[in-house]
Amino acid sequence: MSTPDFQAPGGRPSYEPGRRWSAGLNALVGVVALLAIVGMVNYLAATRLQWRHDWASAQRPRLSPLTVATLGALTNEVTAVVLFDPASDLYRHVVGLLREYALQSPRVRVQLVDYVRDAALATAIKTRYDLGANTGDLVVFDAGGGRFRTVDDSEMSTYDADVKGMMAGRSQEIRRVAFRGEALFTAALAGLAESAGSRAYFLRGHGENDPGSDDESRGHSRLARLLSEKNVESRAFTNVLSGVPDDCSVLIVAGPVQPLMSSEVTEISRYLARGGRVLVTLPLETLRRPGHLEGLLEEWGVFLPAQLANDEEASARGFDVVAGSFGSHPITSPLTRAGAKVHFQAPRVVVPIPANRLPADAPKTTALALTGPKGRTLSEFDGRDFAFVEGQDRRGEIPMAVASEKGGVSGLSAGRGTARLIVLGDSALLANAGIKSLGNRDFAALCINWLLDRQQSMAIGPRSISEYRLNLTPPQMRLLNGVLLGALPGGVLTLGFLVWARRRG
Repeated sequence: MSTPDFQAPGGRPSYEPGRRWSAGLNALVGVVALLAIVGMVNYLAATRLQWRHDWASAQRPRLSPLTVATLGALTNEVTAVVLFDPASDLYRHVVGLLREYALQSPRVRVQLVDYVRDAALATAIKTRYDLGANTGDLVVFDAGGGRFRTVDDSEMSTYDADVKGMMAGRSQEIRRVAFRGEALFTAALAGLAESAGSRAYFLRGHGENDPGSDDESRGHSRLARLLSEKNVESRAFTNVLSGVPDDCSVLIVAGPVQPLMSSEVTEISRYLARGGRVLVTLPLETLRRPGHLEGLLEEWGVFLPAQLANDEEASARGFDVVAGSFGSHPITSPLTRAGAKVHFQAPRVVVPIPANRLPADAPKTTALALTGPKGRTLSEFDGRDFAFVEGQDRRGEIPMAVASEKGGVSGLSAGRGTARLIVLGDSALLANAGIKSLGNRDFAALCINWLLDRQQSMAIGPRSISEYRLNLTPPQMRLLNGVLLGALPGGVLTLGFLVWARRRG
């Protein structure tokens, strides 16, 4: 039985092979022409036009002027090696920011290395930069010639904790609230660009914290690493009687347990008088044993009463204080903007002496960090605990850190001979364990920048991270599961069945 030919109404076959090939050729020519037009437009955009639209600009802050200036001043090629797991929460923040750097400067190249999938390349990179075998989630800035800086993921975030929830046992949650990548990346690039760095001298010989120790409670190796990132070399010295070294950019007196001799304090005073910069942290052990150092600090407008600062509404363990109130100062302005907090472990009260009680040429003092409005001082000590004494102690915002400056104008760049002093009422604040807590590392970096008069570096504050949370009750969760797992797939299957049945019928 032969198959009949389908005829068009005019007697001509409705299907002609030649017409099929003609339509196919026209479609092919159209596709090739479209691809050629797209290619030419892209070529013109890449070679002739300097135009780029940032579709995420509304969600991502622009690069700071300091970052733009630092990138513009680069003279060498710098490769940013992103050794990261793409599943990390910080991965998109890091990659997005570094791509902005590369778009801003042709001298910056970004290399992405997934150490999970490309283990061989990751191992070679770790060997090249003498990183540990288990190292991961970091960025290496390589300027060639053996000069490089590393930024670890643990340094890139500012965290916040629900202190009240922890106290009540309702929560143990610590949230990432800000991304510090820009400040760290720009500091790394600036450090690579500098030919010579500064020197920080750690005073030793009085039970101070050791900058070379990794001990969590008494070591300061993390602070020394932070200084290194800022192109500041850390050195320890004990013979202060011969004077503070001439090449000392910052003198750090980190938690002296034993009192300093009068002659030693005199040399520190002379260093300040010639425009020195000093950072002092106070241990709890010296609360009842004042010495000559306290007298020097009082000359610089800083009074140290024998009291402990306390804030029951901002404390996780009783005697620690999570400070969210800051004075008006270049050090604390970025923290205030980012809503960051500084965690004091057991802070002494550090009071700026009012200007009307000081000579006309006295240093200008400013409180940096304070307790909340319901803070208080504790002066009674029974050998084990501190207690509030009515009539002797006071309530309100209690200062725990003070900055003092002499010879310069507040808010302006410090000229030659301008002396600066920072006194922190807690020596554990900058120890290896303390510096990792909440915004302590940011606070330490800002203090160093101010002491070194790196005012522009202080302008790069942490970038806030928006968090969107959907809270559902159990019935709402069951309803959502039913819709997503039952109704939507079931509806698609039902619709498909109806279409199949209709066509079959």
